[in-house]
Amino acid sequence: MEILNNYSGLISLIAAIGAIGAVIVPIVIFRKQRKYDEEAEQRRKQEIRQDAHDRLEAKRIANESPFARLAGVADEVEEKTYLEIRAKRR
Repeated sequence: MEILNNYSGLISLIAAIGAIGAVIVPIVIFRKQRKYDEEAEQRRKQEIRQDAHDRLEAKRIANESPFARLAGVADEVEEKTYLEIRAKRR
């Protein structure tokens, strides 16, 4: 009992530090997770914009080909071109 009385201040200090850590650590984790989620959302939006740009480029290339328009296969040429563009990017 005497040891407990002698070190009661130290035990209280350790408990206080633990309580403060129990509050701060989840806040830090929450902020990092939110930052990661925002970055992931930005990457997803960038990927959607890039996909739309690739489709427009493929459509432009397909429409420039007079043979594709005459043969009626512009959609097939567009899809093929789009896939080639995406394959080069990855």
